[in-house]
Amino acid sequence: PAGLSTSTFPAKLWRLVNSPRVCSVRWDSRAQGLLVDRSLLERELLSSGDAHGAGAEGVGPAPDSFQATHFGSFVRQLNLYGFRKVPGWVGSDEPGDAGGWLHFKNPNFRRDRPDLLLRIKRLTRTNRQRLAAGLDVRSCQPSRFQQ
Repeated sequence: PAGLSTSTFPAKLWRLVNSPRVCSVRWDSRAQGLLVDRSLLERELLSSGDAHGAGAEGVGPAPDSFQATHFGSFVRQLNLYGFRKVPGWVGSDEPGDAGGWLHFKNPNFRRDRPDLLLRIKRLTRTNRQRLAAGLDVRSCQPSRFQQ
């Protein structure tokens, strides 16, 4: 949507989950949550120590691969942007799923509502205080480490 920087974590994640080339992240059965296959995501989208990770076809990096090198860093970004892991979920409602997927949700991350991406803000200490006080939260430009 207009007004959303394409370099932000939510924008990259949105493009990835909607990309037919990316196999490691997908929508849940209700298109209101994100499913992540950890081992596949590490191979497909996270940077290796000396080069960018290869895409699903092994022909080079995925266009929106992350600078992070560890899955924990990816999860930390999810948490910083308000995504929460769905506890006790084992993938049983997903057809053809062996249960190896992790399920994350953010009320503003839905397949049918790209306009809600504008509401996803990085939860810095200042932003948490502003939210607690009922104030609007401003977006921060991504740091050089997040780009």
